[in-house]
Amino acid sequence: MSNGSALRRMLRAAAAVAMAVALLFGQAARAEAVRPEQALAALFAAPAADAAAFAPGFLARLPAGQVTQIVAALRREHGSLGGVEAAADGFTLRFARARIPARISLDADGRIAGLWFGAAEAEGDLDSLAAAIRALPGRTSVLVITDGRELVTHEASTPLAVGSAAKLAILAAVQRAVAQARLAWDAVVKLDPGWRSLPTGQLQDWPEGTPLTVATLAHLMVSISDNTATDTLIRLVGREAVEALSPRNAPFATTRELFILKAGEHAGLRREWRDGDGAGRRALLEAIAAAPLPRPEALSPAPTPEVAWVMTAGEVCALLEATADLPSVGINSGPADRGEWRAVAYKGGSDVGVLNLSSRLVGRDGRVHCVVATWNGDGALDEGRLIAPYRGLIARLAGRSD
Repeated sequence: MSNGSALRRMLRAAAAVAMAVALLFGQAARAEAVRPEQALAALFAAPAADAAAFAPGFLARLPAGQVTQIVAALRREHGSLGGVEAAADGFTLRFARARIPARISLDADGRIAGLWFGAAEAEGDLDSLAAAIRALPGRTSVLVITDGRELVTHEASTPLAVGSAAKLAILAAVQRAVAQARLAWDAVVKLDPGWRSLPTGQLQDWPEGTPLTVATLAHLMVSISDNTATDTLIRLVGREAVEALSPRNAPFATTRELFILKAGEHAGLRREWRDGDGAGRRALLEAIAAAPLPRPEALSPAPTPEVAWVMTAGEVCALLEATADLPSVGINSGPADRGEWRAVAYKGGSDVGVLNLSSRLVGRDGRVHCVVATWNGDGALDEGRLIAPYRGLIARLAGRSD
């Protein structure tokens, strides 16, 4: 129930690039003006990192041996480095099978002092990139629509667990309630301790009674996938209002209720939820209403698809279209480069064994695209394996050739 993100992986990879300048340029060459792009190229040309190529402060955070491992992993996953190109905010590394944004800083002695790698963007055309997603283990769906025309479709009508992408239905329900004057974006509500949930988010740690507007709750729910904001909005708009926009998830459980069902000790409740009809599930939610919120470490370490929010790729696209004019969906641009688009609306989702990436993009030419990719697996997922081809799809739609 959080936005899918490969941030930790990116940071580990990013820290990697601070290294093998010494191996190519030597101590004397470093005394000369080593350019950052040379340092990046040298990093991938060297068989191993030389500690002398790094500033002491960098090595205190990341030893040279770990740098060697990270660089080797990047070469193994994306192929050999073909070139380093200047970009608006750093550099682009062109590998055989992917492009990776990078930033690097050198100290006065030409030693690497800082480094960052962004998420990979796979090379290829729309069909080959979609094929890479289809080939992932488990179940996947992909949908690419441009100006109402389907360009890529794979299992787009198959319901899969989408994690927090389902929060778009809550946002759409709130939007409808505001249009009907049942709610107002500037209406103020006080944070109710009974609505606290587990992270992701911030509100679970905020003081009881904190005044919050409906708009603030919506922004937090979408931009950082705040679960307490999510549950507060469900309570305000009404569960039935959300179900009207996502009937296959009726009864639409709050994140707090899902966390209770996901607790390792509640396998029996999960089976009851899985086997129950609508009335049985509503009765189960009433029965657990007073149950304590489990500790994060008490949640099942295995996927729990029987108690997940599920949607088809087509349903997610429709919800993105319905909410595209709301500011909440534009705060977090997700895997898209905001500078390449006139407008970006994004919501992703992740859970154990679940990853979803969903974007509505308006190009500089005015064309409107929806790109949805969902991956369900039997265990922890390597987010980069979905993010790389997904970013490739977006790049092709933006007009950048492979």
